[in-house]
Amino acid sequence: MNKIIFLDFDGVLNTEHYQGLLQYQGKSWQDEYGAFFDPNAVKQLKRIVDATGADIVIESSWKYLGLDAMKELWKVRSLPGKIIDITPSSVSDEYLSNVDLDNLDASMLHCKGLEISSWLSKNETQDFRYVIIDDEYVILDSQLPYFILINPYEGITEEQANKIISILNE
Repeated sequence: MNKIIFLDFDGVLNTEHYQGLLQYQGKSWQDEYGAFFDPNAVKQLKRIVDATGADIVIESSWKYLGLDAMKELWKVRSLPGKIIDITPSSVSDEYLSNVDLDNLDASMLHCKGLEISSWLSKNETQDFRYVIIDDEYVILDSQLPYFILINPYEGITEEQANKIISILNE
């Protein structure tokens, strides 16, 4: 079974605490890719990846830089895990062909939850166990058991990492 982490960056890896600390210390807070990630949050992501072998699909707004840029960022910053894809910026035809369009709110077509659902639908030939890590409630109700809401001030905590590991290793 494939394990997937749908990962947001801002508020998850790029924390308010760390950005404030860098600014307080008068240090640079970004590079050519964007804001630096909090080392404590990255450490927890590494624990998750090491314990589960999960691959990463980017669902962050940073995905608009493109998959190649995301992979390059991961390599340059020596971040844990392997990025295998980004979620679509719109809902796929595969998803729309399997949903009740009469009861679909059109404003939801740009919802991260629908983009994740669309990605899963597009890749339905594979069996996935997944988790969604985000600092905003941007999911579908059906995704709630796989969703971890992160406090944007502190990013991924040890307790949340333990819960994520449990979900992926069930």
